[in-house]
Amino acid sequence: MALSEEVIPLTLDGYAYSGRIIHQPNARLAPIVFVGGAFQYQNAWGRLEQGCREAASVITVDLPGWGGADRLPAHYGFDFLTEALDQLLAKVAPSPVNVLGASYGSAVAYQWARDHPDRAERVALFGTMSHLTASARARVQLTLDLAEQERHAEFVECVLEGMMCTSPRVTVARRATVARCLTRALREMSPDDLAKYRDNSLRLLANARLPAGPPVRVPVLVATGEHDPLSTPALSREAAAQCADARFVAFRNADHLLHLECPAEVVDLLTRFFSGDSLSGLDYCHPVEHIRHRMRNALPSPRPSTGH
Repeated sequence: MALSEEVIPLTLDGYAYSGRIIHQPNARLAPIVFVGGAFQYQNAWGRLEQGCREAASVITVDLPGWGGADRLPAHYGFDFLTEALDQLLAKVAPSPVNVLGASYGSAVAYQWARDHPDRAERVALFGTMSHLTASARARVQLTLDLAEQERHAEFVECVLEGMMCTSPRVTVARRATVARCLTRALREMSPDDLAKYRDNSLRLLANARLPAGPPVRVPVLVATGEHDPLSTPALSREAAAQCADARFVAFRNADHLLHLECPAEVVDLLTRFFSGDSLSGLDYCHPVEHIRHRMRNALPSPRPSTGH
């Protein structure tokens, strides 16, 4: 039976954006909300969405500055994106939801769950980190410089090298296929896409600290690939340590692009976590670690800040 789809046009402070919900009438889980990264569109979650909508209604979004939404100037911070997400969820899912924030979107998901603990059941943060390292900042700035100089081939290579593990000594699932798909998408970026990438990157560089206040209180799952060169396992563990009740896991044979490299395994992990089922004994990832919360003043840097 075909599931019904609804697209919700929205505006915040004059910036148009939209959300999308696939209704699952036989849902066994609360709705699952996907908040994607800088190169993810609301209708392009592919097998990840297909797998999750067997268990729940699925909500996706092009926030301002994303996909088909209006360009959002860089001086708007993550607070604005969080407000835009909340406006959508207030319309389509007033009851508690499960949230997946991926890469850049993990900062938005984190802050929304922190600000609305009564409306978040569980939160998964994929490809996130405690802070943007000096080397990551330098790479983001280099991509901006290359784009500004219209050195597009070098821009594509620089973005790929920042997100993918290219070492021939390690195995990454579907690496060649994923690299081909991402390369094609980057080469086909329009001037509007590049402008949005610039704004989002500048926003990322300017907003690398966790807002003052308590940590996320609902259960959190932080995941990354064992070979992720951007949101490394160490940085992801630090992000998990900022949450009151967090688990951390590293996927085997994967890097930053988990949803493309191992979608079936990601769906399995998400539905287990959102169901409250055991995460023990999974052969596609390293043993799940329960991370103890560390006080804010013990942390060197703070917001789950992300790459793209």
